[in-house]
Amino acid sequence: MASRLRVITLGFALLSLIPFPVKQALAGDPNTASSSWTSAFFPTGAGFIAESSPIMADIDGDGKQEILVGTTGEWYSGGAKHFGASTRLIVMRPDGSIKWSVDVGAPMRSSPAVGDINGDGQKEIVVSVGADADFANGDIRHNGGIIAYDSQGMQLWRFNTQDYFPKNGYSDGVFSSPLLCDLDNDNKMEIAFGAWDQRIYLLDSNGQSLWSNLPNGWPGPGYMNADTIWSSAACADLTGDGHKEVIIGADISGGGVLPDGTRPQDGGYVYVFNKAGRVLVRRYLPETVYSSPAVADINRDGQPEIVVGTGRYWWETHGRREQPYVYAFDTHRVASDLSYADPAKLPDLPGWPQPTVYPGFSSPALADLNHDGYLEIVIGAGLPGNNPVVNACGNSAADPDCYGAIYAWTYTSAPVSGFPMWPKDYMGKNNFIDSSPVVADVDGDGHLEILFAMLWDVIVVGENGIEKNTLHTTWTVSASPLVGDTDQDGWQEVWIGGGKYEDQGQGYMWRFKGNGTSSGQAPWPMFHRDAQHSGSVTQPGRLGVSPSSLYFLHPAQHAPGLDQQSTSLVLSNTGGQAFTWSATAVADTSIAPSSGTLAPQQSTTVKVTVSTKDRVVGTYALGDLHFTATASESRVESSPAQIPVTLRVLDLPYRIFLPVARR
Repeated sequence: MASRLRVITLGFALLSLIPFPVKQALAGDPNTASSSWTSAFFPTGAGFIAESSPIMADIDGDGKQEILVGTTGEWYSGGAKHFGASTRLIVMRPDGSIKWSVDVGAPMRSSPAVGDINGDGQKEIVVSVGADADFANGDIRHNGGIIAYDSQGMQLWRFNTQDYFPKNGYSDGVFSSPLLCDLDNDNKMEIAFGAWDQRIYLLDSNGQSLWSNLPNGWPGPGYMNADTIWSSAACADLTGDGHKEVIIGADISGGGVLPDGTRPQDGGYVYVFNKAGRVLVRRYLPETVYSSPAVADINRDGQPEIVVGTGRYWWETHGRREQPYVYAFDTHRVASDLSYADPAKLPDLPGWPQPTVYPGFSSPALADLNHDGYLEIVIGAGLPGNNPVVNACGNSAADPDCYGAIYAWTYTSAPVSGFPMWPKDYMGKNNFIDSSPVVADVDGDGHLEILFAMLWDVIVVGENGIEKNTLHTTWTVSASPLVGDTDQDGWQEVWIGGGKYEDQGQGYMWRFKGNGTSSGQAPWPMFHRDAQHSGSVTQPGRLGVSPSSLYFLHPAQHAPGLDQQSTSLVLSNTGGQAFTWSATAVADTSIAPSSGTLAPQQSTTVKVTVSTKDRVVGTYALGDLHFTATASESRVESSPAQIPVTLRVLDLPYRIFLPVARR
């Protein structure tokens, strides 16, 4: 019960921040240009939008993107919160008109997920519902769970969680955004999530629980964690067996005995499950893990790492004594025979964890900010609660008026130049940051920007930590923004949900259109990276060709019939994703084989043959061999590759000359 009361306390703190004082309302019409951005707002006809982060996806295969988001049941009057507004999944066109919406029957504080879950070639939408932790002032008389819809909004199935705490006749809420991931390689997606009924679930494409009686015969569906789960799951192949694992954070309270016999301490867990529900890793941390893990090979050692932030419950409860941290874990031992609870099975990456001034609620984003070929870690943090909204923040960890910061580190744990930084809203004010950042080139300058919500604004920060733009709404925004060319006009847009001070009876979606082309990079454009919420980055394949040039020497007086010469090139894939390659020869050359596939970290040899027939003494630049690699999911680095070929014919007799190829 104490653990569940923790949810009540945190939820109340979060919700009590809406709205901020009236004096922050934008004077005049907000549909105006601001530093090359234009804004527009669109009514939803439903409740306000809080922590639900919008995603974009072409749900019906018509070649056009839709924007999907969920609403709460809240509405306001004179700044006072009320309940009873429609709780809806909104599917919006890029012009702001609603394509369709459906009442999900409970508040949505999570992000929808989109994917072909049943392998029928059509997209489905999966949402989690029921997340309202404000027991004192909220409305929890709703059933929590997971709902799947087809592309037209028809409900396919619903899965209800357990009525665990409080026992009130309603299944407990789900804050965790659903993860869609094919764990068993059957071309159907499983759905993974955690819930406030203290269980972690894996459902099949028909909404049936695949895990049950876990651990140790604990009754009912799912895996019993014995504390609430706020984190959204990620999936990645950590064991190298060709099957992906589920990675998720969880809470834990000290005292008592867990289902597996462990006597826990106050803190949290990072779990790694295999597809059958077996716990491969349960790594203890001294704080709740509200953050959603991100997974990628950030140090390019051929093995993915796990990056995650933590929560703030125990930091608050214990008198703010503990140091908040962001963690990065080495996964080389996930498949080892060590006990799943042994910290050595998921050790800290060298240089980690890294401290932050305040704890957070934010989930990390991964992107190559400094263009060195390695991914950096970006996350928000901040002092929770009703902080004074002041403009005295001096951009310093030591400044008591600085409440929220954005951090960025390299994989070595070195701070990225310009970070941490303390952002300012449109009035020059700083506050805490619960929003999870997204990363994209939104202005078309070839450099990445970091975007996140703070107070009433979406803040745009350059890769050097300098604030570039403030995209202003007229109500509190707290989710992750969405970046993309949703209307396919060649220009980037930024979307976020919230409300509107001038009309407090319904929620609004805000759209900001920039002057940057959509051809820019967008390595982390939405919450948990993609519409399936995979939370993972597969490093692109990287084409290597060695040697980088070929130089053939051949005698003019060669033996009869010896009018060609051959050597070898080595093609390699030093990246993290398989690719298909092809080769194009030039005049008087041939390549065998001329095509193939390369898995990550694999190499192959090709034979290059040059014809010397009818060549007289001299040097010939034959041209460039052309090697191209393509991948199904992303670009291939260093593709295409050109290998220049030179032939030099020497006035020497064959009997005193050994043909060689110089590189």
